[in-house]
Amino acid sequence: MRKLWFKLLDTRFKAALDTVQRTGACLGDLAAAPAGASAFFRPLRSALKAAAADGIGRPASSAARAAAEDFAALAENFFSGLALHRTAPDAAVREALLALQRACAAAPGLVSFRGKERAFAEIHGLCAAGRKTLSLAGTAAASAPDDFPQNLKFSTIYSGLDAVFDAFERCAEALFKI
Repeated sequence: MRKLWFKLLDTRFKAALDTVQRTGACLGDLAAAPAGASAFFRPLRSALKAAAADGIGRPASSAARAAAEDFAALAENFFSGLALHRTAPDAAVREALLALQRACAAAPGLVSFRGKERAFAEIHGLCAAGRKTLSLAGTAAASAPDDFPQNLKFSTIYSGLDAVFDAFERCAEALFKI
């Protein structure tokens, strides 16, 4: 009920939560076809900008909207980088994206009175798992001298996805505080 109330009365909250949920639901599709990232994120960014201009809602939802805007921009940049390098996600990236997808799916629980603590802990656990996977893969790529250009490319991909996790965690924390 609380989520419905916020969605009806707080445009910044609605735009932030919609961005997280829709991005999470489409991460697999974006990984399979990263060239479509800008077309996917354009309406989400427009909704976030419109919500910022609208100014209707709680002041705490402004932080969630701004963090969701960062999350969308970094996610778009990550997938655009994959398309630019013409690189398919490796096992580490797929595993990290799956953790991010599950974390995004848990985000609506941040609004619940009773379940918000559990949802917040679940999100932090999933983000930590995804980051650990990226860290291990990045260390392995940096230490393998065999194919330097390929290792550098994947190191950039891993750090880009890690930045997406940072923005998502900021957004989750802001949603938790609403």
